[in-house]
Amino acid sequence: MKKKVAEILKSKSSFLIVTHRHPDGDAIGSSLALYNVLKELGKTAFVEIPTQPAYIYDFLDDYSNIELTSNSKDVEVIIALDSASMDRCGLDPEYAKNKLLINIDHHKTNPLYGDINIVEPEAAAVGCIIWEIIKQGDLPLSKKTAEYLYLSILTDTGSFRYSSTNPKTFMVAADLLEKGVEPWYIASNVYEREKPETYKLLSLVLDTLEFHYDGKLALEYVTIDMFKKTNTSADNTESFVNYARSIRGVEVGVFLREDEPNVFKISIRSKGNIDVSEVAVQFEGGGHKNAAGGTVRAPLEEAKRKIVEAFSFLNR
Repeated sequence: MKKKVAEILKSKSSFLIVTHRHPDGDAIGSSLALYNVLKELGKTAFVEIPTQPAYIYDFLDDYSNIELTSNSKDVEVIIALDSASMDRCGLDPEYAKNKLLINIDHHKTNPLYGDINIVEPEAAAVGCIIWEIIKQGDLPLSKKTAEYLYLSILTDTGSFRYSSTNPKTFMVAADLLEKGVEPWYIASNVYEREKPETYKLLSLVLDTLEFHYDGKLALEYVTIDMFKKTNTSADNTESFVNYARSIRGVEVGVFLREDEPNVFKISIRSKGNIDVSEVAVQFEGGGHKNAAGGTVRAPLEEAKRKIVEAFSFLNR
């Protein structure tokens, strides 16, 4: 199937790459990597995302080429990356129905909505799947493409810390380094270029920390008022959920982010064998075993109560 996709990349002329709203490093990296491959093949290509990508990725060469979703581009092929549903990447089914839709993902909750589906839950990042398509299809792999793929893998493995990291992950990373990627350049731009106001917001968020089930569940939140107070936005919260999970004794960390009044985006992270994707599907979401997300539509206290109740199995 990967060779078939590679042949489509070679034979077709125009492509739209889409990924999920509030894109993370895997979504951004894999999208720009595929975009760069297509441009190097002389193709017409676009990248569209429902929401503006976070400012931490603005060091990437093609960051400015990312557009907001329009569902209007005249293309032959749509490629959805790292998106467990058409809705998450903002695709209008009417717009997509007369185009070839390729769905490439690693979320086990993906319902295989494409005409062609490559969904590999065992893949450490979608960037790993794109790397395989490039290799199997003998497509160009320039230094710039390699940097985008490395960003994808670095961020989605938690800097090679998560359980999704396996020998193949390091093999792919090694090949990207052979193409000229400098690990420090990518890591320093992603992790050590934060804005001062982010830390003002973080101090407020850490004050909200609460624990349940004898400290096995840690929950924190940010409200619209807190964003206003610190002159920040959702962009500034990229890694906040990790603070909850990193606490000794905590098995599940939850971060609630109020994107609209009484509408909270849920980020969930777990340790070990706790599958949080099964909880996320209860909240309009999904994801991976140890990293998932969703949405809860309720006032803050009710939202917290619903989340805590969903993890009642921790009370063991």
